[in-house]
Amino acid sequence: MDLKEFWEELNAPAKPLLEQSWPENKHLGFLDAVRELLPEAHNRLATTFRIAREFSDVPILAVAGPINGGKSSLVGTFLTEESRRRIPTGLSGREGTQRFVLWIPRSWEKDEAICTRLEEMLALVFGEPPERLPEDSDEARQSYANVESFSRPLIASDLQLDQHGIALMDCPDMQRQQSGEREGENRRLEAIVKASELCAGVIIVTPRSQLEIRDLAELVRRRLPQAVRVYAVNLIRPPETPEQVYEELRQALGAGDEDLICYGAYDFLVPSSRDFVPAWDDSPSRPEAERVPCFFQVAREPERNRPDSIAPDRSILRLAERIRPSMIRQKRRREILEDLSGQVREGIAELEKRAETDRERTTRAAEELYQLARDLMHDADGRLRIKIDPAIAMSFKESMERTAPLHLKPVMALRRRMVDRAAEVVGRGRDAIVRAFPWMRGGDARGRIGAIRKRLQQRLIHEEDIRKLLDRWAVAAQTGVPDRKWKTEARDILERYRMEESTNMTPEDWDRITRRIWKSTGKMRATVTIFGSFFAGLAAVILIPFDGGVSVLGITALELLGVLGFGGLIAGGTLKLLELEMKEKIGYRQFGNFLAIAGDRIGIPRETITAVLLQHDLFEPAMEEPVSLRTFGVAEADWRLCRIDPQGRKELFRTLDRLTREEHVAHTA
Repeated sequence: MDLKEFWEELNAPAKPLLEQSWPENKHLGFLDAVRELLPEAHNRLATTFRIAREFSDVPILAVAGPINGGKSSLVGTFLTEESRRRIPTGLSGREGTQRFVLWIPRSWEKDEAICTRLEEMLALVFGEPPERLPEDSDEARQSYANVESFSRPLIASDLQLDQHGIALMDCPDMQRQQSGEREGENRRLEAIVKASELCAGVIIVTPRSQLEIRDLAELVRRRLPQAVRVYAVNLIRPPETPEQVYEELRQALGAGDEDLICYGAYDFLVPSSRDFVPAWDDSPSRPEAERVPCFFQVAREPERNRPDSIAPDRSILRLAERIRPSMIRQKRRREILEDLSGQVREGIAELEKRAETDRERTTRAAEELYQLARDLMHDADGRLRIKIDPAIAMSFKESMERTAPLHLKPVMALRRRMVDRAAEVVGRGRDAIVRAFPWMRGGDARGRIGAIRKRLQQRLIHEEDIRKLLDRWAVAAQTGVPDRKWKTEARDILERYRMEESTNMTPEDWDRITRRIWKSTGKMRATVTIFGSFFAGLAAVILIPFDGGVSVLGITALELLGVLGFGGLIAGGTLKLLELEMKEKIGYRQFGNFLAIAGDRIGIPRETITAVLLQHDLFEPAMEEPVSLRTFGVAEADWRLCRIDPQGRKELFRTLDRLTREEHVAHTA
């Protein structure tokens, strides 16, 4: 599995990892889920993937070999002319390569994350952080030759390496001794072995004239067993043919054709070499100072080594195309892939934790809202306050008329105009009822209604009450924003509760209550109540919301009966039954709807609100949940209700196991 395939499978739409039910229904693959819920983790993951892809697609190859083997010349063939001038050539310590120099593609240098990771790896391998190769040619050659800084690597970039698709680690020669070395010690070789942890392979450059190639190959085979090995034989001279070089190298290594990657370059200072190099080699046309060896892949068959048969794709500059991804087995690449795999596993765990945390947060938010709303909607004695609106008042009046004793029906028919007209003029002003009934002016009715209204004003629920509730909720629910202002939310909650909440009882339910009222009141007392306070109380109830701006009248069932004049006339047992029935049929349902409205506006998932209500043995809300509401919970707290899909999780771990298994097989092959 290559990294591109792995990355695609991380986010395969057919195998979603995360199921989100709120604030909208959707299924997300791993990458989309991490991008939305864990943006910092996604950035880290994307950076690690980019690093892993670069180190996989653009392998780092060490360039090693004996003294005067042509290492620097080979490195120079991959670079621009400007960069080549920064590389020293020669045999002496003042001129040759005495330090490790990593040449990277220019795109890596522009990517801060890749550069940072690369510098960390170099420091880990060499024990010291790298330093930049100076841009000035003379200063660069001096840095190259500074043997005193042998353990500190250099790093440089070149635009051509982006095209060639490789990075090159120019190594000091293996044979030169370091100052202070004991007999049999080879610090340079040990350093190359350490550098192999960073490199995907090694290009072994040796001149054809040196017999040490056999010994060198043995060193590489024994000390760098995991590396991809590319052999570059330099300074071949006519009349020796490429296939002769190939065969001698193959026998010296004991290698099969399928294992041998061999390049050769003829000594361009020998004129007759022109008869052996590829036709596309333009080196002879360059000034001698700019000429570089032309390394081409050597074949075993003579006919494939004719100059006109050597295609451009056999140039060493196309080496990256010859190295299969399965051949790249360097330790640091494995570590990066393990890091990538580990971050994916951590991402899954963080998504699971985030889903659990959000559920806990929203549950706590809903529970705290329930408790505070419960306090608001109950009086000091713990009795539930019921929202009394014109619709409820009119339903009560009509039921009282239907179930009234026969002797009171004519009286009620005369008096009911007061309430009917009050219902008609709601919204036209606080004194509209008096203007509608001239007979009330100067009489007791106006004063009676006014007194009742004044009494009811103490039971109004205002915007400020809701705002204070939300203030306390923000602290209790640990939202992290205790100083936030909730004025808009408070107004919206109260307005929606006032306008849209329409819980009422059926006529049959009302009739059961009013029959009990008439039965408990008695004939004489009922007559007095109807004449004295019933209709005036209903009219006051209908008009009371206009006394407090945007407000809601919330009174207990007992208070309502008291306002209408029945409070002291009904037996205690009957009062309790009436109160219980009104709470069951109206109060608890209103409370559930209020909690849903408040939760909707704050941004608490409706299913969480419902769960809390059911936990307290209350009813599910009857209010429809608004769509796409910009709320605190959604826009600021970023609460979500999610769950990890077990099958998606299983498939994702299979993908991770496959990447790890295939990388392990490639490493141990």
